Amino acid sequence: MPVPLHGETEAEVRVLRGLRLALELSIGILLLESVGAVLSHSLSVTVDAVHNVPDLLAFATSWAALRATQRGTSGEFTFGTHRLEVFAGLLNAALVLGTGVVFGYAALASLVQGAGFAGPVDALWMLAVAVPTLALRGVNFAVLGRTPGRARDLNLRSVIVHLASDVAITIALLGAGIVLLWDPALRWADSGAALAISAILVYESLPLFRGGWDVLTERIPRDLEIAAIERVAREVPRVVDLHDVHVWAVCPTLVCMTAHIRVGEATSVREGMVVAEALRARMAEEFGILHAVFEVEAGGPEPGSLGSGGPSFPNPS
Repeated sequence: MPVPLHGETEAEVRVLRGLRLALELSIGILLLESVGAVLSHSLSVTVDAVHNVPDLLAFATSWAALRATQRGTSGEFTFGTHRLEVFAGLLNAALVLGTGVVFGYAALASLVQGAGFAGPVDALWMLAVAVPTLALRGVNFAVLGRTPGRARDLNLRSVIVHLASDVAITIALLGAGIVLLWDPALRWADSGAALAISAILVYESLPLFRGGWDVLTERIPRDLEIAAIERVAREVPRVVDLHDVHVWAVCPTLVCMTAHIRVGEATSVREGMVVAEALRARMAEEFGILHAVFEVEAGGPEPGSLGSGGPSFPNPS
């Protein structure tokens, strides 16, 4: 039977609503920009319209991945299906990178050749598309941008990065439209905006690839350091030393840790359980590590007693 895991469902309802809103508004933007691309003959509007197709797939994939994680743990997936969120983030990154590379080449070719994309660009239609698109994307970004930091996994961060870059892209469209409205002879403005949009798409994909790589290779999260974790652990009463420390992420919001901790020889089983619980609390509070397992070993110099009761741990030597 599925079991919820360590409170990582924080803000899930808000996130799911935000992703659904992103999906719905993106459909509207796709329809709007598709019409605008035909009527404006603009390469930059066309790039952004086509870019909405992987956006739709990205938002749908992110939404489906988060819904899948709500099933919790099971006998087959003891950590749940959180890695689906990582794969969704990587898929988003690949789609964005591919779109940026393909249209970046087209924009560069247009600049070099000095030719229009599909005839003279209609600046009024560019602006008629860019203004409502900016408003819709601003709403999208504002809704998901208010999501609590702890709930922002790689999957959701990829969507927020999408939306932030989409706002920047729309600003580029507005700028190109204003330039062409002022002087229609400046045809390079449209191709230049398309090249800028493609560069934004390529740039936004890189940190998403890095984040997915870190999780899949079980690298310690980049905002954590083993030395700092060990230092805080040694501050817990009765902890003499620790070794075999492993820290990794199932997904960026579910960081796990295992370690062997050495306590004084006279520490009882009950006291050892108290020490382990204190360590788990400190790891969650200081570093956001929600799943920590400690194996208690006796044999260190006695640092002081927590109390009495229960049998003592045998000396492992």
